[in-house]
Amino acid sequence: MKSEETGFPDWVKIPAKMQNQFFELAERQTKEIKAKLLRDKAKLESLAKILTFSKIAENDDWKNWRIAVVDGSDSPVMSERIGGRFGTYGATYHIFQGLDLVDEEYYSGDYSDYQIGDPEASMKMLQVLTATLERQTAIDCLDKNVNLIIIDGSFFGFRPNSRKIHTTKLRKGPYKTGLDLVKYVRDLSLKLLESGKVIGIIKRVQSSAIDGWTIRRSGNQDLQLYRNDKEILASLLEEGECFSYETAFEDPALFIYYSRLALSYSRYASKGERSIESIFKASKGEVDRNIKRDLLCEPDQILRTARHYVRCAYPAPPFCFETPLNYNLEPLLALFNASCNKATGLPIQLDLTDQDITIPAGFTREFVEEIEARLTKDSELDMYEIENHFGSLNPQKQE
Repeated sequence: MKSEETGFPDWVKIPAKMQNQFFELAERQTKEIKAKLLRDKAKLESLAKILTFSKIAENDDWKNWRIAVVDGSDSPVMSERIGGRFGTYGATYHIFQGLDLVDEEYYSGDYSDYQIGDPEASMKMLQVLTATLERQTAIDCLDKNVNLIIIDGSFFGFRPNSRKIHTTKLRKGPYKTGLDLVKYVRDLSLKLLESGKVIGIIKRVQSSAIDGWTIRRSGNQDLQLYRNDKEILASLLEEGECFSYETAFEDPALFIYYSRLALSYSRYASKGERSIESIFKASKGEVDRNIKRDLLCEPDQILRTARHYVRCAYPAPPFCFETPLNYNLEPLLALFNASCNKATGLPIQLDLTDQDITIPAGFTREFVEEIEARLTKDSELDMYEIENHFGSLNPQKQE
């Protein structure tokens, strides 16, 4: 990959000795990955025989749909200054009639935190604020005579580790604490789910439910691939095919429990003789406790969604999407197939919306510099104190 500033590959910007070391490390990784791919081939062939895939059927119902796509973006990295941390975020809706854009709007926000706090908690707060703005935008779209609303991510994708911000006090806005904010965005997400008009497209898949399902099914790890489901299905799904947890598992909510089982099986199994059902129960308990801690609600209040995968183009990978339970997939899959961006495999409406809302990596730094520039014009303030407050936390590294 070439550096935009110099036109030379980034590889040549590090010391020559390190360049050679990384060539050797790359060779080692090449051999390790080759060995794994060869080992996995037989497992994938076995999986293909026990998983069920279906073809995308033709359906024109979507052609009359008015479709809203809601997406958001936040600072990839918060701006770290001596006097605080700063982040920016935004959200948008784009409304399409079929494939034609007919309406759009944008909303923006910023968040600052004390420098003495936990940086992970600051970043989590920024993510939850972004999710809140996205949900508010989606709620507004319910009143815009739309047939379908597509949100970026899952309904409760903000949930993991939300408890980190429960006690954080917010210095502006209608919410006094992070807990107030989390409960608010939780309730907005439930309202969207219950509307029956909203689905989510999940681009960054972390679930390993297929691995967990094979472990529970066989009682051992013989078919475990140590891959996320998107990677597994990229090897199995052909163009024009889909896969659903809702039909593969006896209960669609099991995907989240199977993902935990895939991660925790070895830990529990190493402690001695335990049945697979005992280990599954323990893994399920971990997930349920985390949901209660993060969202202060019972798990069955939010585990009311189904997840599916579809591959509309090859070699683009399949993508995951989340729907309410018992959702009519046929016209939705036909829409995905007809509007597929062959380069990404995703609906072109989502790609266009994402392109418009994405906050560039350097924008937050420029936003903070704009604040500093405005303060320097204020005669009531001491220039020395302003420079101290906005000084870079690490002057050797540019944000």
